[in-house]
Amino acid sequence: MNTAIPKLKADVVVVGAGVIGSAVARELSKYQVDVILIDRNEDVGGEASLANNASVICGYDFVPGSLDSQMAVAASPMFDKLAKDLDIQFERIGALQVALTEEEMDTLVEIRHIALKNGVYDVELISGDEARRMEPSLSEYVLGAMVIPRQAIIDVFGLVVAYTENAADNGVRLMLGAKALEICKENGVVRSVVTTRGEIETRFVVNAAGLHADALAQTAGICDFENYPRKGEFFVLDKKLPYKPKHIIASVPTALSRGKLLTPSVEGNLLLGPTADNIKDKSDTATSRQGLAEVLADLQKKIPAVSSRDSVTQFTGLRPKRIPDELSIRAVKGVSGYIEANGSSAGVTVSPAAAVYAVELLKRERLTLVRKPDFNPIRRSIRKFSGATSEEREILIKEDSRYANIICRCETVSEAEIVEAIRRGASSVDAIKRRLRAGMGRCQGGFCLPRVIEIMARELHVPAEQIRKNEPGSEYLTGPNKQILGERGNHELLSV
Repeated sequence: MNTAIPKLKADVVVVGAGVIGSAVARELSKYQVDVILIDRNEDVGGEASLANNASVICGYDFVPGSLDSQMAVAASPMFDKLAKDLDIQFERIGALQVALTEEEMDTLVEIRHIALKNGVYDVELISGDEARRMEPSLSEYVLGAMVIPRQAIIDVFGLVVAYTENAADNGVRLMLGAKALEICKENGVVRSVVTTRGEIETRFVVNAAGLHADALAQTAGICDFENYPRKGEFFVLDKKLPYKPKHIIASVPTALSRGKLLTPSVEGNLLLGPTADNIKDKSDTATSRQGLAEVLADLQKKIPAVSSRDSVTQFTGLRPKRIPDELSIRAVKGVSGYIEANGSSAGVTVSPAAAVYAVELLKRERLTLVRKPDFNPIRRSIRKFSGATSEEREILIKEDSRYANIICRCETVSEAEIVEAIRRGASSVDAIKRRLRAGMGRCQGGFCLPRVIEIMARELHVPAEQIRKNEPGSEYLTGPNKQILGERGNHELLSV
């Protein structure tokens, strides 16, 4: 019997289901082309897209004339319609970039000039007293601030899920757990992509592999850049804090980074961070006492009441940085059909514009693009019990009684929502957590985890021992704990 994995075919293979790759896949789904979106991980979201400060930047302080600036300024106004079409949480709450010294005040004046060069004319400088009237929790030592009205917050993972779900609804195929090993070419033309799940015959490839884009480019012999991780550590603080700002509170940037921020999230938490440490290990997502202390000390200068006692959890994100340090969305001479999309420090922000830009490059590479007459731009999110009114909750429960069964008490997540997330493709506990916030509250899954595992096992028709936190090898359970709990079928949790 032939056990070889059959070779697949597609017009375009997009490598990387992070925010850039998923946006490109959705943009391509508007046309009559066959697209496969692949990712090495067990779920969409890539790596950087899972751990960041969840904001959309208007491009005011990017280097004027740079591709980053062009993409950010172009993309910012696209989000209002995008959020409506894809049914994702998005709020233009604005930002205050605060100065604590005269030198920082001088820097704000320079940044405002840069904003004007970028065509962002609605920024303005205000005094410290004016800033405190807007945000009473600000320190008495704040000398002044720049108001940036168009800065916004967004559900980042919700955005990635929405991109991929809408792309799939319009015909894109998604392959997860498929690490891209090699781009094969013949006579300077892309011929296929070899993955851990088989080879895909294709004429066009979009390399949006984030931190791993350089390794993939090397396989095609066209890599003139290097990716490295910039490590950023964050606190997640509780909801309903008396000192939580209404705006994003931003620092004056340094030569290394945009600085640390206090960012209200669309879910109601307050994010503190990030740090900015260049490292070599592309898998190092550990938090550190030193890094978190640095975040806290820096941001307490802006809002003194900030306290680690209000922390729900902490996390680390790895932002894909690039040498040379610039956004690169380009076709490469010598390899026909290859597009690179790599190097943005603001991937969430630039994603809708970068997708259009990349697709235009594919067109120049002679990909035939015919618009679908039946493209559907609308995608609806899972209906959340937590945000519903009393009347809406009654309707939801009448439609599906599982809405009355609250599984995660901290975030008010119902059984009905978990079942729907599984139906849409969530196959791990982390996938449920990211889509619904089950396990993201104060108890961090202490109450709901066993119940989530039970529901997943039932809905996926697998033994509970096969339910994973995320990747293979992260299973929670060893087997039924009958000695303690008799024949009830309960399980013993592993420490993962």
